[in-house]
Amino acid sequence: MKSIQHLITLSLLLFTLPVFADVPSRLPDPDGKPGDSTKPVKVYILAGQSNMVGMGNLSGAKNVYNGVYFSSDPAVPNKPLPIYKVGNYRTSMIRVFLPDGTPTIKPVAEGQLEVPQQGVYQLHCGFGKSSYNAMQLNGQEVYRRNAGAEPIKKSVTLESGKRYPFKISDFQGAAPRFWLQKMDLLGNGDLEAVAKREGKFPWLVDAQGNWSVRNDVYFQEARLAKDGKGSPLSATSNNGKSIGPELGFGHVLGTFHDEQVLLIKTAQGNRALGFDFRPPSSGRTDLDNKFESLEYKLMIEGVRKTLNNIDKVVPGYNGQGYEIAGFVWFQGHKDSFSEVLIAEYEKNLINLINDVRQEFKVPNLPAVIGSNGFGGYNMQDKFLKILEAQMAVGDPQKHPEFAGTVASVDTRRFWREVEESPKSEDYHYNRNAETYVLIGDALGREMVELLGGKTEPLPLASRPERIASEQKTVSSDEEKAAAENALRPIILDGIAASYVANPRYQASLLQEANGERPQRFNQFLRGSMYGLINSYHAAGINEYDWQPFGPNCDKMKWEYFSFDPPETMSTEKGNRYRKVTYPQGMENWHSPDFDSTQAGWKNGLQPFGQLAGKLAPIQESCSASFCRCGEQPKTLWEHEVLLVRGTFELPPLKPGHRYRIVVGGAAHVNSGEGYAIYVDGKLCAESKTGVPNRQGGQPRGGYIYEDLRPQLEDGKVTIAAKSFLRYNHPRHGVQPPRGHFSLQIEEQKLPPFVVSGEEK
Repeated sequence: MKSIQHLITLSLLLFTLPVFADVPSRLPDPDGKPGDSTKPVKVYILAGQSNMVGMGNLSGAKNVYNGVYFSSDPAVPNKPLPIYKVGNYRTSMIRVFLPDGTPTIKPVAEGQLEVPQQGVYQLHCGFGKSSYNAMQLNGQEVYRRNAGAEPIKKSVTLESGKRYPFKISDFQGAAPRFWLQKMDLLGNGDLEAVAKREGKFPWLVDAQGNWSVRNDVYFQEARLAKDGKGSPLSATSNNGKSIGPELGFGHVLGTFHDEQVLLIKTAQGNRALGFDFRPPSSGRTDLDNKFESLEYKLMIEGVRKTLNNIDKVVPGYNGQGYEIAGFVWFQGHKDSFSEVLIAEYEKNLINLINDVRQEFKVPNLPAVIGSNGFGGYNMQDKFLKILEAQMAVGDPQKHPEFAGTVASVDTRRFWREVEESPKSEDYHYNRNAETYVLIGDALGREMVELLGGKTEPLPLASRPERIASEQKTVSSDEEKAAAENALRPIILDGIAASYVANPRYQASLLQEANGERPQRFNQFLRGSMYGLINSYHAAGINEYDWQPFGPNCDKMKWEYFSFDPPETMSTEKGNRYRKVTYPQGMENWHSPDFDSTQAGWKNGLQPFGQLAGKLAPIQESCSASFCRCGEQPKTLWEHEVLLVRGTFELPPLKPGHRYRIVVGGAAHVNSGEGYAIYVDGKLCAESKTGVPNRQGGQPRGGYIYEDLRPQLEDGKVTIAAKSFLRYNHPRHGVQPPRGHFSLQIEEQKLPPFVVSGEEK
C-alpha cells in the first residue's frame, strides 16, 4: 500500500512539473563558450533582398521630426502626424477684481493633463485672437500673451503617467484649446537606443555595456563580400553599421543548439524572386538575359564556397562535418511592382524551396519564410498580395506537402512607425533595428519548432497609444473641417514655424523663394519648400500648390523633329543623353528665330512617345499627373533623339510666385533618359541621366530662376527641349525602345514665412 502511495505521489509530481522550453521567452546571455565541436556544425542559409542584407541602423539615429505634439482638441486626427491627445477641462465663471477694485465675472478653464512621454515641454494656448490669455500648470505660469505682445512661453519638465492641474484665464469667448510641443527629442529605433537606452533584448549587451558576442554562432557573409567575410555573431557582424534578421535568428538558434552554428547569408538588394532569384524549376522567360536567375546561382555558389572552406571559416573546426539544418527566406518588395511576378510568387517560392532542397540533397530541409511587413496592418494592396502568397506556402492546409517542414511568419506586427525610427524609409522598415531583431527572433523560434524544439514567444513591449489603437479616419466633410481647424494652430505656429527655423532648411528655403540657382542642379523638383507645403496641406491649406500657368500645353501644336545621330551608341548601354551632331541647318534649333518649317519639322500634340515603335503607354498603372507615362502618346517619337519647341503667349508673371517647367513621361525608377530645356534659346535645365534606382516618384524638370524671368516678362516665350529614347534596363538588359515626353509650365504662390529675419 505504501509503495502504491509513493507511485501516486511520484506520478502527481511528474504531472505537475513545469515543461521547460528549449528557447525561453527571455534569451540567456551568451556564456562566451564555443559550441560542441564533437558534433557536426549546424548550418543555416539566409537569403533574400536588401532587408535580409540588413537595414536596421546600429547607431546615429536622429529624430525625424522637429517636435512631437500633443493637443487637447478631440478633433485632432491620429494621422498622418504624430499628435497625441492630452488634457480635459471644464469652464466656470469666477469673481475677480479689476485694478480699480471693481468686481467682475470672468471665465476660467480648469482641468488636468497627462503626457505619455517624460520630457521637456512647451505649452501653446489658443490660436489667432484666442491666443491672448494666460495658462498655469501645477500652479506655475507657463504661458502668457498680452494684447499687442508676443507670447511668453516657459519650458517645463513633465513625467509620464502623472496628472498635472492647469488653469487658463484672461481669455475672451470660448475657452481656448492648448497644445504642447516636446522639446527634448532623442533619436529612436537604432540598436543603441533600443537595446542600450531602452533596455530591450538584454542578451545583446554584456555587463560592460558593449555588444555581446556569441562564440558558438559564426556569421558568414557569402554574397556581398568578394571572398566571404565573417565573425562570431554580434551586433557588428553584418557590416558594423546595420543589422539584419541574422542577429535575432542567431541568438535563438545558438540558445537551442549545443553544437556550433554557422549562418551563411547570401542576400542582395533590389532583387525579385520571379526574376533575379528565379529558381530552375520555374523555367526561364528570357534565355538571352544574363541577369535572370543569376542571383539564385550566386546564392548556391556562395553557400558551396563557404562549406568547401568550412575549416577556414568556423573557428575551432576539427573535421566534425556539418549538417545543413535550415533555409530562411526574407524578401518580397521587388516582385510587388509587377502583376506577373505577383501572380507567380507562390509558385516561384514553392519551386525555390524544392530546388534548394534538391541542390543540397536535403529532401525535407526545414524552411521558414518571413513575410513582407511594409506598413504593418495598413499595408498597400500590392504588398498584401505578396504576403498572402508567402503565408500560403507555410499553411499546411494549402500545401500539405510542406506540413511540418515549412512555416511562414507574418512580420506585420513588427512594423514601427516613422516617429519610432531612425529614418522615413518604408521599404527598409524605416531602418528600425527593433523590427529586424524581432523578425529574426520570430524566424528563429519558428525554425526551432520545425526542428522539434519548444519555444516560448518573445513578449512584445506595449505600443504607444496612437499607434497601437485603431487609426481614426476622417470621413465626412464636417469631420474633415474640424480636424483641419484643430490641426491649424499646431501646423502654423508649431510644425511649419519649427521647419522654417530649422538651420537645415533655412538657406535652401530662402534660395528657392528668391529663385536663385543652386550650385548643383537636381533634375527632381522637390526641395525644402515641398516639406513646408506639406505642412500647410495637413491644415487644409492648399493655396500654395503648383498650378498650371499659361496656355494648355496639351492642346497646342508643338514643332518637333526626331532623328538618329551619327554618334551611335550600343543599345546595351544606358544614360544615352550625350552630345550629338544635329542635322544640317539645325544647330540653333532652340533659338526663337529658328525656322522649323524650312528645316522640315512637323507639328504634333504631346505627349510624344513610343513603345516598341507603337503609340502605347510605357506603364499603364501610372496615374501620377506629373509623369503621365500611363497615357497613350498623341504623336509618335520615331527615332532616338527628339527635339520639340513651341512659342507661347504668357500672362504677366506675379510677384510672390515662382515658376517651373515639368518634364513628363519618366518619374519611375530606371525610366527615361536625360533632357535639356531652353527658354528663348537659353539653357534652363539639363539632366544627363534618367531616373536612377531609389529616386523615382517625383516630378522632373527645371525652375525658371531669376536670371531667366526677364525672358518671360514680355509675354512671349519660346520653350524648346530635347530627350533620348531608352533601349535598356540595368537589370533586365536590352529592351524594345521606349520613350514618353511632355512639358508643362506651372506656377506656385509662395507661402508666408520668415527665414533669417527676412519675410517672404
